[in-house]
Amino acid sequence: ASASIQGRQFAEQCDTLLAHQGFELHGRRVLSEVGVEIDQEARSPDGALVWFEYKGSVQGNRPGLRRTDTLKKAIANGALLRSLDEPAPYVVLTSHLPEAGAGAAMLAAALDLGYLADVICLYDPRATARLDRW
Repeated sequence: ASASIQGRQFAEQCDTLLAHQGFELHGRRVLSEVGVEIDQEARSPDGALVWFEYKGSVQGNRPGLRRTDTLKKAIANGALLRSLDEPAPYVVLTSHLPEAGAGAAMLAAALDLGYLADVICLYDPRATARLDRW
Protein backbone atom coordinates (compact mmCIF):
# COMPACT_ATOMS: atom_id res chain seq x y z
CA ALA A 1 0.00 0.00 0.00
CA SER A 2 2.85 2.36 0.86
CA ALA A 3 4.47 1.83 -2.54
CA SER A 4 1.20 2.68 -4.32
CA ILE A 5 0.80 5.85 -2.30
CA GLN A 6 4.37 6.89 -2.99
CA GLY A 7 3.94 6.13 -6.69
CA ARG A 8 0.84 8.34 -6.87
CA GLN A 9 2.64 11.13 -5.00
CA PHE A 10 5.60 10.94 -7.37
CA ALA A 11 3.27 10.98 -10.41
CA GLU A 12 1.57 14.10 -9.04
CA GLN A 13 4.97 15.77 -8.66
CA CYS A 14 5.86 14.85 -12.26
CA ASP A 15 2.55 16.17 -13.58
CA THR A 16 3.03 19.39 -11.62
CA LEU A 17 6.52 19.89 -13.04
CA LEU A 18 5.39 19.25 -16.62
CA ALA A 19 2.42 21.60 -16.29
CA HIS A 20 4.68 24.27 -14.77
CA GLN A 21 7.03 23.85 -17.76
CA GLY A 22 4.09 24.54 -20.08
CA PHE A 23 3.26 21.01 -21.22
CA GLU A 24 -0.36 20.22 -22.03
CA LEU A 25 -1.08 16.94 -20.24
CA HIS A 26 -3.23 14.33 -22.00
CA GLY A 27 -2.95 11.52 -19.43
CA ARG A 28 -2.07 7.84 -19.68
CA ARG A 29 -1.92 6.17 -23.05
CA VAL A 30 -1.91 2.51 -23.96
CA LEU A 31 -0.12 1.66 -27.19
CA SER A 32 -1.68 -1.76 -27.66
CA GLU A 33 0.22 -2.51 -30.87
CA VAL A 34 3.41 -2.90 -28.78
CA GLY A 35 1.84 -3.63 -25.38
CA VAL A 36 3.16 -0.50 -23.64
CA GLU A 37 1.32 1.84 -21.30
CA ILE A 38 2.91 5.24 -20.79
CA ASP A 39 2.23 7.39 -17.75
CA GLN A 40 1.72 10.72 -19.49
CA GLU A 41 1.30 11.79 -23.07
CA ALA A 42 1.97 15.51 -23.27
CA ARG A 43 2.34 18.27 -25.81
CA SER A 44 5.26 20.62 -25.26
CA PRO A 45 4.94 24.41 -25.47
CA ASP A 46 6.50 24.12 -28.95
CA GLY A 47 3.83 21.63 -30.02
CA ALA A 48 5.90 18.42 -29.89
CA LEU A 49 4.25 15.25 -28.63
CA VAL A 50 6.31 13.59 -25.85
CA TRP A 51 5.70 10.35 -23.97
CA PHE A 52 6.71 10.35 -20.30
CA GLU A 53 7.32 7.41 -17.99
CA TYR A 54 7.42 8.04 -14.23
CA LYS A 55 9.76 5.91 -12.11
CA GLY A 56 10.20 7.12 -8.59
CA SER A 57 9.41 7.27 -4.92
CA VAL A 58 10.58 9.15 -1.88
CA GLN A 59 11.48 6.19 0.31
CA GLY A 60 12.94 2.72 0.01
CA ASN A 61 16.35 1.13 -0.26
CA ARG A 62 16.56 1.40 -4.07
CA PRO A 63 14.09 4.04 -5.25
CA GLY A 64 13.55 5.17 -8.82
CA LEU A 65 15.89 3.69 -11.41
CA ARG A 66 18.26 2.28 -8.79
CA ARG A 67 16.29 -0.96 -8.98
CA THR A 68 17.57 -2.80 -12.02
CA ASP A 69 14.19 -4.47 -12.65
CA THR A 70 12.53 -1.04 -12.78
CA LEU A 71 15.25 0.25 -15.08
CA LYS A 72 14.95 -2.80 -17.34
CA LYS A 73 11.20 -2.26 -17.68
CA ALA A 74 11.72 1.35 -18.76
CA ILE A 75 14.38 0.28 -21.27
CA ALA A 76 12.19 -2.52 -22.65
CA ASN A 77 9.27 -0.12 -23.06
CA GLY A 78 11.54 2.34 -24.86
CA ALA A 79 12.79 -0.36 -27.22
CA LEU A 80 9.23 -1.47 -28.00
CA LEU A 81 8.10 2.10 -28.62
CA ARG A 82 10.98 2.62 -31.07
CA SER A 83 9.47 -0.11 -33.23
CA LEU A 84 6.47 2.11 -34.03
CA ASP A 85 6.40 3.97 -37.35
CA GLU A 86 6.54 7.45 -35.80
CA PRO A 87 7.25 7.23 -32.08
CA ALA A 88 7.24 10.32 -29.90
CA PRO A 89 10.32 10.95 -27.78
CA TYR A 90 10.16 8.69 -24.71
CA VAL A 91 11.43 10.49 -21.61
CA VAL A 92 11.75 8.89 -18.19
CA LEU A 93 11.27 11.09 -15.12
CA THR A 94 12.78 9.52 -12.03
CA SER A 95 13.46 10.26 -8.39
CA HIS A 96 16.85 8.52 -8.38
CA LEU A 97 19.37 7.54 -11.04
CA PRO A 98 21.62 4.48 -10.83
CA GLU A 99 24.95 5.59 -9.42
CA ALA A 100 27.30 2.92 -10.76
CA GLY A 101 27.61 -0.70 -11.79
CA ALA A 102 25.20 -2.61 -13.98
CA GLY A 103 22.40 -0.04 -13.66
CA ALA A 104 24.56 2.84 -14.84
CA ALA A 105 25.87 0.71 -17.72
CA MET A 106 22.36 -0.32 -18.79
CA LEU A 107 21.15 3.27 -18.69
CA ALA A 108 24.09 4.54 -20.74
CA ALA A 109 23.54 1.83 -23.36
CA ALA A 110 19.80 2.54 -23.59
CA LEU A 111 20.47 6.24 -24.12
CA ASP A 112 23.16 5.50 -26.73
CA LEU A 113 20.79 3.17 -28.60
CA GLY A 114 18.03 5.78 -28.56
CA TYR A 115 15.60 3.64 -26.60
CA LEU A 116 15.22 6.54 -24.17
CA ALA A 117 15.23 10.12 -25.45
CA ASP A 118 16.28 11.35 -22.01
CA VAL A 119 16.23 10.41 -18.34
CA ILE A 120 15.59 13.30 -16.00
CA CYS A 121 15.91 13.31 -12.24
CA LEU A 122 12.92 15.25 -10.94
CA TYR A 123 14.91 16.73 -8.06
CA ASP A 124 17.83 18.06 -10.15
CA PRO A 125 17.12 21.56 -11.53
CA ARG A 126 19.87 21.22 -14.16
CA ALA A 127 18.25 18.01 -15.40
CA THR A 128 14.69 19.36 -15.39
CA ALA A 129 15.90 22.34 -17.46
CA ARG A 130 16.38 19.84 -20.30
CA LEU A 131 12.61 19.62 -20.62
CA ASP A 132 12.88 22.87 -22.59
CA ARG A 133 14.36 20.99 -25.55
CA TRP A 134 10.99 19.48 -26.42
